[in-house]
Parts: sequence; C-alpha cells; structure tokens
Amino acid sequence: MLLIGCQTDGLGQDAAQAVVAREMHSLTLIATELQMHLRSDPYRSARPLDSSGRDVFSMALWRLDRLQESRDIEAGSWTNADLVIEFARGRTLERLRRYSEAEPAYRRVAEQGSLLQERAVEAESVMAIFAAASEPVDSSLLSEPRERAREERLIQWREVVSAYRGSPYESLALEEQEAWQTHRVERLARSQGIETALAACHKLIEEHRASKHYARHLILLGDLYSEAARAELTRHRTTRASFDASRYDALLDRAFSAYEMAGEQRRPSERVEASKKIEALLAAHRGALTYVR
Repeated sequence: MLLIGCQTDGLGQDAAQAVVAREMHSLTLIATELQMHLRSDPYRSARPLDSSGRDVFSMALWRLDRLQESRDIEAGSWTNADLVIEFARGRTLERLRRYSEAEPAYRRVAEQGSLLQERAVEAESVMAIFAAASEPVDSSLLSEPRERAREERLIQWREVVSAYRGSPYESLALEEQEAWQTHRVERLARSQGIETALAACHKLIEEHRASKHYARHLILLGDLYSEAARAELTRHRTTRASFDASRYDALLDRAFSAYEMAGEQRRPSERVEASKKIEALLAAHRGALTYVR
C-alpha cells in the first residue's frame, strides 16, 4: 500500500495538530483513491475519470502537489508522510506517461530510508529506461536518418515490452509500443503510399487486439482502404487508365468490413464514429461504378 510507513510526530499546539490531522486525512483519501485506480490496466482500459469527467491521475497529481506545497518541507527533512506523497507522485506521473518526471520523484524517495525505499529504487531504474525510450526523435535530422531513428525507437520499445513481460510495467510498455506503431502507420501513409501503410496497419491490429484502442486501429484501417479505393477511381478519371473494378470493389469491401468491426466494439464514441464513416463512404462512392462503366 502507498501508506506503508506513514507516521507523524506529536505536536504540542492544538492548532498545529489540527493542521497535521487534516493533511494526513487528505493524504489518506488521495492514496486510497489512487491505489484503487492503479489496479486498472492502462493498455486495456480507458483512463479513469472522476464524477466530473476529469482525469483521475491528473487530479491526483494536482492534489499531491498542493499537499506537498502546503507542507513546505525540504527533501532532507522529509518525514514518512512526505516520502509517501513523493512516491505517490511518482506513481501518478508514471500513469500520465511523464516518465522523465517520475524518475527523479522515485529517486528522491530511494535516497532516504523508509519502507518504500526498495520499491522506489526499482521504479527509478524502470523509469530511467522508459524516459530514455520516450525521448523525441531529433527533428533537425534529415528525412532518412530521422526515419531510421524512429524505426530504432520502435525496436527499443519492443525490447522494453519483452524485458518487462508479465510485470506491472508490461502494460505501460505496450501502450508506448502501440503509440509508436500507430504513428508509423500514419507516417507511411504520407511518405510511402497506402499499400505499405496497409501492411503496417494490419500488423498493428494483429499485435494489439487486446488494446483499448483496437476499434481506433480498425477505423484507421478502414480509412486506408477507403483512400486506396478513392485513389483507384481518381487514377482512372485523371489518366483514363483502365479501371480495375474488381480491385476497387475489394478495397471498398475491406473498408466497410473494418468500419463494421469497429462498430461492434464496446466504446460508444467509436461505434458512432464507425457508423458515420460507413455513411460517408457510401455517399462518396455511390454511383462510382456507374460512372466508370
């Protein structure tokens, strides 16, 4: 539990004791709620929201920061309560994918003796790896070196997933790998053409069937097939090249199939989006074959 080892020293003044009591009560509430949400799987489950629709982890971090500021104690003089606050900040930053900030938070806890020290040492080492793998690719690189760097970063995340397979960090690593793969599909569609992007998108879907973003990947696949069908029609209209009706039909069928599969998933927003995609596709391509035949 996050509150292991949390103790307070008795104070002589009633007012001071009341302040400490309020702080400890606040910390207990934050830690209890945070502990509950930390059990959720960030790769498979949507980010938890509170009753007002606000991100639970963002709000927890805000409350922890406020509590830390109100206590206003230098790290060298921290009590067990302060170590719990900082460890909870690390856990929260970790879930917010702010690994470069989580790493020093855990380090500050690891540098001081407490029941949280061993866990903080382990978490710090993991966050150092995650932070390094999350560094943005240098935008000043030329196109080819930049693309190679992106491919290497995806390989790096695959290695991180493999290294933490079966651990609590596997889901976070999978989430990052999935994000890099998704960006890769989008880049390939812009730079190397639809066929290459389609192959990458199929791989993305195959590897991340358990993801909370599975329906989004299906919608992306449908978009790619829809664009390929549109390109086939445009090529015929602009160059008067022979029209491959069977290819056009196949591409259109695959687009509809991807959208329909996305519409069968659980999340209402993606079901609605998939339905709109189907309607838009029907409207865009209605009568196309009559035009070319």
